[in-house]
Amino acid sequence: MDLNTIKQVQSKQSYPSVTITLPTYRTSPDNDKDVIRLKNLVGEAVGRLENEFGKRETADIVEAVNRLADSVDNEQNLDGLVIFASAEYAEMFRLPFRVPERVTIADNFLTRDLVFALNRSPLYLLTVLSEHGTRLFVGQKENLDEIEAYGFPFSIENAAADAGPSQDISHVRDQMVTDKMREVGQALAEAQAQIPAPLAVLGVDRNIGHFKDGAAAVADKVMLYIHGGHNSDNAHELGQTVWPQVKEALAAERLKVFDELGNAKGNQLFAGGLNEVWQAAVDGRTELLVVEEDLHIAAEVSGDGRKLTETADAQGECAYDDIVDEIIEKVLAAGGRVKFVDNGSLAEHAERGLAAVTRY
Repeated sequence: MDLNTIKQVQSKQSYPSVTITLPTYRTSPDNDKDVIRLKNLVGEAVGRLENEFGKRETADIVEAVNRLADSVDNEQNLDGLVIFASAEYAEMFRLPFRVPERVTIADNFLTRDLVFALNRSPLYLLTVLSEHGTRLFVGQKENLDEIEAYGFPFSIENAAADAGPSQDISHVRDQMVTDKMREVGQALAEAQAQIPAPLAVLGVDRNIGHFKDGAAAVADKVMLYIHGGHNSDNAHELGQTVWPQVKEALAAERLKVFDELGNAKGNQLFAGGLNEVWQAAVDGRTELLVVEEDLHIAAEVSGDGRKLTETADAQGECAYDDIVDEIIEKVLAAGGRVKFVDNGSLAEHAERGLAAVTRY
């Protein structure tokens, strides 16, 4: 599950659309309980569909939900599971992060938990620069999963094998390593486009120098450089090594969001509160949306689409179980960023736990 997939899911608009999310377990005996919990959620979804829309009208969606649920092999579970089902689209994804246990029925799929997981700390990317194989990992705390995509792992071993007899082999080698790092930088840019997480780089001083020379556009945006060699192939050991420094860097990155909000206020580019943020999202003006982690708001949209009214019980096509998810989708669709912050931390900036930096 990456940002591109999330955007594809967000593009599916059909009423009713069912989203089932479930935290799962990778090992027995915990994953044995996943079967029962998933069955209960499927039963809830089917009951709500048939009661609100009728058995005949929802037969195809019910069949899709049951088929996807039956296809789940608990031995393959990761940390979360999501099922999307509508008359036009049905898919199941295993997720390497935790999600709430929830059933949602709306005119689109609920993706805010997935967006949250891709944007929240401590999700980060780590690239290990080594002549024996430059590797890429996605990390959450000290847990690392290697990514074998976007061209990774890269090998630069024997880079100067073709140096001519009159050439300085060390100079040729340095230039070829720098050129290879340019490819690494391009691959990292592609990876970050799909996994919008801050980047840490680990390597000896020489390789970091080549990286900064060859991949300048990416190098300038690196959250953290960790100087030193690490030759182990063990992801667990690597995670234990880098996490203390990454943790500090992530905390510093998170504070930058509040600096952006403060600057936006001074430049008259700030939107705060539910309706201001909604209108900016509808207009495609949002550069950055900041949301408190556990914020959920049921709301109804006015006939002209410009105003929201909070409601205790979302009913009908103009009402949403969670309007925050709808705002997130609109911001992402317009190329904006979404960041989540601790509950209560936006109190001095805006009401209702959400704020935005606008483009104009």
